[in-house]
Amino acid sequence: MSEFDQFRDTYAEDIEDAIRFSGKPLAFFTKAKADLIIPLLAEHMPDGPLDILDIGCGHGLVHPYLLEARPSLRLRGVDNAADVIDEARKMNPNVLFDAYNGHRLPYDDRSFDVAFTICVMHHVLPEQRRNFMQEMARVLRPGGLCVVIEHNPLNPLTQYIVRTCPIDENAVILWPREVRKLAMNAGLHSVTT
Repeated sequence: MSEFDQFRDTYAEDIEDAIRFSGKPLAFFTKAKADLIIPLLAEHMPDGPLDILDIGCGHGLVHPYLLEARPSLRLRGVDNAADVIDEARKMNPNVLFDAYNGHRLPYDDRSFDVAFTICVMHHVLPEQRRNFMQEMARVLRPGGLCVVIEHNPLNPLTQYIVRTCPIDENAVILWPREVRKLAMNAGLHSVTT
């Protein structure tokens, strides 16, 4: 059982408790993340259907927002929390989901136009982050788009949330320069923050 399977039934409640002080619900922040990805897709890959992989997808909460904005997307989600993946399948019947071991993605090289991960890398052990990024790069097609959305380590509210949310008990926040370095070392180009 993955560390995150224990939060299968309480994930949304745990996050809502941690962000309650903001006055905004989890859906607000989930949509905000989708609103970061959607323009990137339009800018970098404006036409046609795309094969997209969400690494560390959890319950797939962002997927309805992405599909609403661009129905032609072919979304896949992958997570090492198999029980959570079962919940994601129920909530998102138009998305394909896979469980994996957290080390090697269960896909062939160059399988996706886009690979993204949202607030996942701070849960990846620092010594495993290089492999995580290399796996993202491995499954991307040439010219593909890699998107990493992470917490702002300078934001005191982020620090509070990570410190108090049970889901983040073992989290180690990373800095943008670390993500950029990991991306470049994985062979990704045109890395921006």
